[in-house]
Amino acid sequence: TTPPVPPTTPPVPPTTTTPPVPPTTTLPLLAGLCAALWFIALPQVWFNAGLHCFDVPVAAATLAVVLIYRRALHSPRWALALGPALGVAVSIKLNALFIPILLALHYGLCLLLARRRPRPGQLLPLPFLAMAVLAPLTALALWPWLWSDPVGRALDYYAFHQQHAYYNTEFLGINYNRPPLPIAYPFVLTWATVPSGALLLALLGLGLGLRRDLKPAPKDTSPAPSDSPTWGAPLRGQPTRDGLIWALFASFPIVLIALPTIPIFGGTKHWFTAYPFLALAAATAFIALTRAAALRGRWRHAPAAALLLVLVPGVWSTIDGHPHGLSQYAPLVGGARGAADLGLLRGFWGHDLPPGVFTPPGAPIYLHDLHELSRQQYAREGRWPAGNTPTNPARARQGLLFHERHMRSFEIQLWESLRTTAPAEVVTLDDVPLTSLYRE
Repeated sequence: TTPPVPPTTPPVPPTTTTPPVPPTTTLPLLAGLCAALWFIALPQVWFNAGLHCFDVPVAAATLAVVLIYRRALHSPRWALALGPALGVAVSIKLNALFIPILLALHYGLCLLLARRRPRPGQLLPLPFLAMAVLAPLTALALWPWLWSDPVGRALDYYAFHQQHAYYNTEFLGINYNRPPLPIAYPFVLTWATVPSGALLLALLGLGLGLRRDLKPAPKDTSPAPSDSPTWGAPLRGQPTRDGLIWALFASFPIVLIALPTIPIFGGTKHWFTAYPFLALAAATAFIALTRAAALRGRWRHAPAAALLLVLVPGVWSTIDGHPHGLSQYAPLVGGARGAADLGLLRGFWGHDLPPGVFTPPGAPIYLHDLHELSRQQYAREGRWPAGNTPTNPARARQGLLFHERHMRSFEIQLWESLRTTAPAEVVTLDDVPLTSLYRE
């Protein structure tokens, strides 16, 4: 037998390569948790969510309309659903009327950045026709007050907002009761009420999204593919550019309140519609940072730990400030104490009532800056028993004082009327007085 011929070249040893990083199955879950808790775990959002008002509902409705719009750009079914969804949002609150304007701006930028001549079906697509036709019909159907005179009462509604009463607002130690507010007002209040780590993560997400989405597509002169845009799906086969959507809807409400011509409405609740999109931007940044780090081994759980560090300040502030969420501020500001030192608004609407305010029952009481409609609502809720008649400081046997800069002179009137300078009870948050109850 012939012996085997040895190989002319030695065998190549197998190369040792680093195994690819397995996909993080928990990353979408963590990103969703980031977005949800970013919004929910804000003290002022949590507080307003428990009130009989419409600022948190319209923020949720705005988010729903935008998410439906994203699907409507590629699906005729969702395009038809967009109109009724916008009508529901408009029936909740007036600022939903800005939604179609922002969506049209986003859509126009998408067509411009595509660098391709728009097809005929893209010029007046089904999603915008649905909003123009179905949204007004839905809003009208949900608002019986308009039925008897739709045009006249719609004009009355518009005139009401033109003549809206101004709220007194303390900002950096100065009281404002007439417009304009400083342009910095909504920007400073956002910084002062949103935990800094969460806010920085959101701003990073907006920056990353804009950098990605504002790049024009390469010039395309090829024939249209089979999955090209149509009248019912105007961006089929093209990117939706989510970063651009988040940036438009996150910045517009804040910039709007900063305009000098806007009346003083007071409080962060008037730009709550920006927060869901800041939350989505924060989730985008979290995903980008996690993928860029590509951690493995014992460090693979580091993103979850980092997420906790970002969200814990908001959660803790909400728990610590409840039920005085209007008076709670971000940890970097110093919480309620730091905000008081900076001269920021401590609250309004007379929500923080001392426990002994109705003792003795039937005693005439001075309500200070508590609105009569608020008192009636408290009575319907059982928080305000019958018999405690509201009156002026001179006839009162007890009096409330909400610590607001523009009403300090009424404290002296209570001292003179009740012959005491020592409050019987004080509602505080982190030793910051919010409401004092004086009694003779």
